[in-house]
Amino acid sequence: MYIHQFPSGATLDEPPLAAPPRPEARGRWLTRIPVRSMNRIIIVPVASIVRVQAEDKYVRIWADRPYMHKETLSGLMLGLDPAEFLRIHRSHAVNIRLVRELRPLLHGEYAVTLADGTELTSGRSYRAPIQEAFGLARSGVDG
Repeated sequence: MYIHQFPSGATLDEPPLAAPPRPEARGRWLTRIPVRSMNRIIIVPVASIVRVQAEDKYVRIWADRPYMHKETLSGLMLGLDPAEFLRIHRSHAVNIRLVRELRPLLHGEYAVTLADGTELTSGRSYRAPIQEAFGLARSGVDG
């Protein structure tokens, strides 16, 4: 017969380990993302990321080349500095430093052009965060 020994003071009602603190709670954001690729792990520097795109339960990280990473976009965004990365659509987040142009479209959407020439359309529900990130909310620029 097997008897499981609990660590001193632990009971069945308590989880054995607490969840690791979120990056913002530690005061640190991700600087590198380890991406599994076949039989190796590639380290992608966060500073080199142009944009991130959701694909089911994965994200495609666009840096020097595209990488598939097994994490949701929402999960990855929790570790990225919101001063550097902005969610513009339910499927897209961009590196704010690499946004070169915003063109207002109908219904509160924007055409977002990045430094590499990529053009993405923002979602209507992301209008306010986009305007705030680029200082458009106070200037009266509207779309």
